[in-house]
Amino acid sequence: MADKEMKQRMLRQESYEDVSSQPFSLLSLEKLSPQGFTALCEKMLAQGEAASAVKIAVQVGHESKDVPLLIAAGMWLSSYTARHDIVIAIFKKALLLMPEGTALLASLRGELKVFLAGALMAAGQHEQAVAMFMEVAQTCPEHRVIVGEHLSMMLLEVGMPDQAVAVLEAWLKEGPASVSLYNNMGCALERLNRSEEALRYYRKGIDLSSMHEAVSFGYAISLLKAGHFEEGFQRYVQRTPRIPDLTCWFYKKLPRLTQGVNLAGKYLLFYQEQGLGDTIQFIRFLPEILRRAEKVTIAVMAPLYRLIKESFPQADVCLISTLAQESERIADFHFSCPIPDLPYVCGMKTWADLPAFSPYLTVPLARQKGFARLVADVVHKADCACGRAVVMPDNRSVVVTESPAKRRLRVGLVWAGEERFTAQDVAADKRRSTSFEQIIQALAPVKADLFNLQYGAKRSELHQDGGQPVLDLMDDVQDMADTAALMESLDLIISVDTAPLHLAAALGREVWLISRWDACWRWGDEGERTPWYPSMRIFRAQELSLEPVLKQAGVCLREYVARWEKEEN
Repeated sequence: MADKEMKQRMLRQESYEDVSSQPFSLLSLEKLSPQGFTALCEKMLAQGEAASAVKIAVQVGHESKDVPLLIAAGMWLSSYTARHDIVIAIFKKALLLMPEGTALLASLRGELKVFLAGALMAAGQHEQAVAMFMEVAQTCPEHRVIVGEHLSMMLLEVGMPDQAVAVLEAWLKEGPASVSLYNNMGCALERLNRSEEALRYYRKGIDLSSMHEAVSFGYAISLLKAGHFEEGFQRYVQRTPRIPDLTCWFYKKLPRLTQGVNLAGKYLLFYQEQGLGDTIQFIRFLPEILRRAEKVTIAVMAPLYRLIKESFPQADVCLISTLAQESERIADFHFSCPIPDLPYVCGMKTWADLPAFSPYLTVPLARQKGFARLVADVVHKADCACGRAVVMPDNRSVVVTESPAKRRLRVGLVWAGEERFTAQDVAADKRRSTSFEQIIQALAPVKADLFNLQYGAKRSELHQDGGQPVLDLMDDVQDMADTAALMESLDLIISVDTAPLHLAAALGREVWLISRWDACWRWGDEGERTPWYPSMRIFRAQELSLEPVLKQAGVCLREYVARWEKEEN
């Protein structure tokens, strides 16, 4: 039974009450149904009130004794947060309150234990979780399929794809198949960088349910990772866009641009979807659209606004948050399109269809020079602090004009992606991100000037412990346009798989990707290079920890510095 069916079965004991329009403070828990609770939290989430929605779910878990309502709260928290400790406590409370005695109740308790086992697995209590999964499989044989589905998916989420494959092989051999079992096998093989093998299982899942969106999307990702771009992008554009509000007018009311549309005379709206890096990567296709369409508008988030506006002056660039409030503008456009759809719209079928690369993002010269002065100044101060330079007698601020032959290699560092909140996104971020401590231990000491490019909450990890200093100009960086200007004064950027990586590569800067073991589809299953970005070198992790691949990058960095010193001096 799929997750949605399980939830419906466990919640159907309560009738729907529409509470989503009422202030929560006026509601008593006794009047709150599971469906009403879920509707309320989903609405608050769409309105940007995630913290308040989480607070309500936690309050329900703490105060309610209604089992279906507790289950709804636990399920919602498990989907939209990484507070596995709270989810475990709520599910355990529901189990204690759930009566025993009949076969139906035993079956319902078994279903709840499946969700509890998933939360235990996510919290790192792997042995206890597996034991509970197996207990349910043995005592409730009617749940064997859902046990296999959830156990394999949780193994994937915590970074154990080999074990997930073993579980799935046993389940598919010994019992009935399901869409989710086939989907999970495809996902496991894709994460193991065996994308061609994954396709067979996705096709089996599609044969069982051709309209299953998760299977279709997983199939698209594996096709793309294996290099089958024509069919891959055809399926990729069938996804529901990952935007905060799916009711917004430009998604809901404008037709979505597709292949084969005559763009002559057309007014088009392209909007940011997914992450900043996706926009940076796929905006590469926009010049072809600009040549063919009458007018193009690009709606992006604030961090990208100046960068895109300066890079594509032929387009009208606006903030997506502002545009969402201007529904009267619907008459201004013939079509809308998520920016990641651009490869499909432009007909990419093979690598030969990828636009020839040249740096396609613009940094105004004045901003480049401004950051160049900041970089030279902070390097000079660091040199003075460690004895590599002399402070001027009058103690004035010195801007050093250096020749490449006399300066050290300048390396920018990014060790973590943007902070995420949903359980699935947090699990993905754990696989791709590392820590400042880990990256600096692997790369330093090195005869180079290291610069921080980390932004957001993870920047707080930066500290100077008496070892090699990491120079930090991020207080002078307000957005991606500033980050790009700073990168123009660096020689090499080393980054995990996140937006600054794409930014550096789109600028044509030399960049090293520290890739997680289950590499993103765009980097393929293997290889050190990618046609997406000719200046990128890929360092692929071979295990869950990034520590070994970081050490490999550290060795290569020291070799690079030795060549730099020899060639430049």
